[in-house]
Amino acid sequence: MKKFLFLFSIIITGLLSAQKQIHIQYLNVRSPIANVYEDLYTDGKKVLSKQDGNIIWTDPNYNKNKKGKDIYYLSNISSSDRDFFFTSMVKDNGEDYYFVYDKVPKIDWKIEKETSKKILGYKCIKATAIFRGSPITAYFTNEIPYSVGPFKFFGLPGAILDIRVDGKDYDLWKAVKVDLNDKTNVDYQPQFPNYTKAKMQEYIQLKDQTSSKFMNSAKVPGSTGKIVSTRMGVEKTFEWE
Repeated sequence: MKKFLFLFSIIITGLLSAQKQIHIQYLNVRSPIANVYEDLYTDGKKVLSKQDGNIIWTDPNYNKNKKGKDIYYLSNISSSDRDFFFTSMVKDNGEDYYFVYDKVPKIDWKIEKETSKKILGYKCIKATAIFRGSPITAYFTNEIPYSVGPFKFFGLPGAILDIRVDGKDYDLWKAVKVDLNDKTNVDYQPQFPNYTKAKMQEYIQLKDQTSSKFMNSAKVPGSTGKIVSTRMGVEKTFEWE
């Protein structure tokens, strides 16, 4: 039996390495009122994820027809620190688009081999970590032996098909589609000539300053205390802090 499983894993790995491209589509529950689709593509070396600018609003009071900019995450597969380039804005709903370089440190995963579940027909194993201040739980499959995941998640011996911040019903990604032989023509090195280039630390400083100014401008008249804004999303703290 062990010999059969070993041969089977070799066959699967060979088929995957021979194919041109894998596509994983995730539903990203971004907030209590908004979801987006994130499409990840990899050729086994390069990785591109694109978050759709068409936000799926779960609150009917929001404009469902307003198209935003697609958000891109670009990287190369590596097991240690990983270089990411991504697009974003400093001001929410603004026109100040940035192309940001971020070196994400190796994630210290704790793999729980005894805990698994099926996702889209793949056996997925549980792993936990702290990612920039947030406790996260992932399920990955070594049936897709590429160290990839949505957003900036990586470092497991297989593709992440489900990942979420513990204790929340948003800030989560769950795979809804896997194509092991995707034929999409993907440009893994898109150019953003009109975007402001920045490194992660200066980008976060700009975001924090903008958020702080907004929060303090909105405080109740007559109050004297300064409001300290809390960072939204998964990334709460950074290596330089």
